[in-house]
Amino acid sequence: MTTPSWDYRQPPEPDPAHTGRGPVGEPLGYNLGDVRYEQPPTLLQPSGGYAPAPLSTSQATAGFVVSLVGLVSMSFLNVIASPAIIVGLVLSAIALKRCRQGLAGGRGFAIAGLVLGILGVLLTALMLVFIVSMMAWGF
Repeated sequence: MTTPSWDYRQPPEPDPAHTGRGPVGEPLGYNLGDVRYEQPPTLLQPSGGYAPAPLSTSQATAGFVVSLVGLVSMSFLNVIASPAIIVGLVLSAIALKRCRQGLAGGRGFAIAGLVLGILGVLLTALMLVFIVSMMAWGF
């Protein structure tokens, strides 16, 4: 077997007098005198080069959809509409709280579901007052 013909040099031996430390005992490059920052500030990049995952909006979307379904079905299915409106209102309120804390996205859907839920509760209360007054008058 033949040996390769390229020139291979050994790395130089470290100088025992040179320890690689500056005059204050820090590694070289750390004490830069009057320089304000040792390294320029950088933006944190996610590892692997991927963008961070978007925040979930499913709870806000569910609150909006349930409130909308409850409001639309209020005229012909009042038994189903009232619980649906309350569930949509609660889901939207929780989603809005999570949006304010920065734990979730979908703030627009949460606000829209909250508005539809409040509107549905008001219309349900108005309908109940109307029905009770109609019964009191004997119609």
